Amino acid sequence: MIARLLRHLACLALVLTLAAPASAQRVLKINESLGPGSPEEFALLHFKKLVEEGTGDLRIQIHLLDALGKPDVALESLSTGSLELYSGALEYYATIVGAEINVISLPFFIGTHETLRAYLRSDAFKPAIDKLLAQGIRVLSTEWNADRGPYRVLMSSKPVRDVKDLDGLKVRMFPNEVYQRSWTQLGTVPIQLAWTETYLGIRQGTVNAVTSPLSLVRSMRFAEVAPYLIEIKEYPQTWPIMISERVWKTLNATQQALLVRAANEAGKVYAATTLERAQKDIDAMKVENKAEVIAIDRAAMRARLEPLYTKLVQEKVVPQALVDAVAKLPK
Repeated sequence: MIARLLRHLACLALVLTLAAPASAQRVLKINESLGPGSPEEFALLHFKKLVEEGTGDLRIQIHLLDALGKPDVALESLSTGSLELYSGALEYYATIVGAEINVISLPFFIGTHETLRAYLRSDAFKPAIDKLLAQGIRVLSTEWNADRGPYRVLMSSKPVRDVKDLDGLKVRMFPNEVYQRSWTQLGTVPIQLAWTETYLGIRQGTVNAVTSPLSLVRSMRFAEVAPYLIEIKEYPQTWPIMISERVWKTLNATQQALLVRAANEAGKVYAATTLERAQKDIDAMKVENKAEVIAIDRAAMRARLEPLYTKLVQEKVVPQALVDAVAKLPK
């Protein structure tokens, strides 16, 4: 009778084990500023698929529209390990890195995605990687292949046909000192505003315009309130996925390799998606919002910035060594 009871209990234990959820499966949260339908979401869904189909013991939770905190809060959470993953423009890390990223966000200084990639892989950028690690942040997108854009535009509620039309224009800015100083030099009034608050800010007149990768404009509905699309092409951008170093150290080598591979594959998907959607988005905004595309004189914009380039080097905000390093990169 005791033997029969033991067999019954053993069977019951097996049933409960099979019915129970996989408790070993670990959830990694990722925070992203952009919303549903964006190239960012599309790439993150690919990242999630690759990770979850990989070792089977990791699950990715995607949180859009800064649901887990705006960039400054998210980066702090990433440093402490309370947030596992973060995706966003590399410029957001300028407050941590300083010079090595400041030179990237200097308008009209680095011309192409190829030049940017070469810089990020060069010895000149290695101090930035070390600074991020010192703050508990590790780069997963080691190939730097998530070309953002495919180029940058200025969406404005007022027509900007000439460099003089920039004078007094209130432009939404992200938290990057060099970038804000650049647009001040161009004659505008930079106003720091959260990305998710920009649409309302334009509609209410808090700002008149916003700079943005072209690929994000339609999903954010900017053309509804700012129908003038000015092709400024000020600098190339990349969209890396980062991980908390504290979280990274708790993962085994197989999981780490999987996350790096998935991040780099997501980067390819992201770049391809932004390129594919670019002209379709422009055509759609012309029909839906009567958007007008304006090709401004970029040389005239760069000419306005030349005095700032010199000043930033003199102030050592952008070291001469970095300027020289960028100058040697393939164009």
